[in-house]
Amino acid sequence: MTAKPLALPTPTHSLPSVWRGVAWALSPSGGQGGPALGWRAVLATWRHGKPLRRWMAVVHDLHARGLVQDQRREYLRAIRPFVHRHTDVPTRVDQLIGHFDWMEAAFQPGAFEQLAQGKPVVLAELPPPRGYDFMRLQVQRPARHSPEGELLLTLTLRRAREVQPSAPAVDIAALAFTRIRVDGLPCLAIGGVRGQRDPVARVSSNELAQALHGWKPSVLMVRVAQELARHWGLHLVGLNPASHQLHGWRYQWRPSHRQSAQRIYASYDALWEHFGVKKGPPGWLVLPLNSDEKLAATALSPEKRARQTRRADYWIRTRNLLRDQFRRHLVRQSPEPRRGGATQNLGPKTIQADATDWDPEDFQHSEDIVPSRSLDTGPASLD
Repeated sequence: MTAKPLALPTPTHSLPSVWRGVAWALSPSGGQGGPALGWRAVLATWRHGKPLRRWMAVVHDLHARGLVQDQRREYLRAIRPFVHRHTDVPTRVDQLIGHFDWMEAAFQPGAFEQLAQGKPVVLAELPPPRGYDFMRLQVQRPARHSPEGELLLTLTLRRAREVQPSAPAVDIAALAFTRIRVDGLPCLAIGGVRGQRDPVARVSSNELAQALHGWKPSVLMVRVAQELARHWGLHLVGLNPASHQLHGWRYQWRPSHRQSAQRIYASYDALWEHFGVKKGPPGWLVLPLNSDEKLAATALSPEKRARQTRRADYWIRTRNLLRDQFRRHLVRQSPEPRRGGATQNLGPKTIQADATDWDPEDFQHSEDIVPSRSLDTGPASLD
């Protein structure tokens, strides 16, 4: 399926001015605007009016096609900060337009319309553990702005009515990602991974261990991201925690921000180390599409070998189920050839790769040769 490029509209209604975007940023509608965002919008409009006019035209076109309901929220995505703190406005506009172009080609038409309208798409129904109605892997656009990514992949559990009447669905893990180009290569970029956040509706750690057969939720979500990247023919990168927005100088004045930055760095550093990442272009780390983690652990005690085997068997069954159910909503794509650094939208090339650190041969779309076995090295939950 070939993507239909997001062309500039020929609308019957007038195209809003980019200064209308400043008014949107100043408006406290939904508690997501105010003086700080308004000042950010003024500077962005003054410095980068041309790319923002381009983004305003795309948002207006999406609204005219009925794919976007709230023009204000969509336009301000280019103004609000991205999790990668070295991303400027022109680069962000290129990322957003390229992401929408890619979504239209990567999802079946019905699924794309659901996503564009803010509705979740269930990618796979996993076998629920005993006492639960369902365990679902679904993807959706965040209802509120998410600096970590334009799409949110969640693993959701809900207890059976016999166990807990009117039980709410609980997101036990979430992974935020965006399809962007990094040094000209099409990548599935992971901007954030987290565990449970609701302080009331939660699943205990013992229940999680039983439901996931010993897998850490964050580790399992990255494994699912590997499968998605393989299905879409994309390379897989993760945010270098040192380039997180909270490590910028603006956020170093408050002790709470500094503590959050340190906690995020420690969590992601442990997770990426678990997957054996390699250094990539500035701000990104390259993840392998095939994980074959520490098979020397088979020389451990019989109890640990048994746990390893159970985890490996569970992942093999889950992986086969995912590959079968992905076909319902996703369009399989072939890997793109390297384009010599040109971005999809012919925008400025802002990230240069160091050939000694990042080799495109690291991204091989081959099948797993041996069953993967996950060790207890990843953090249980990430903020």
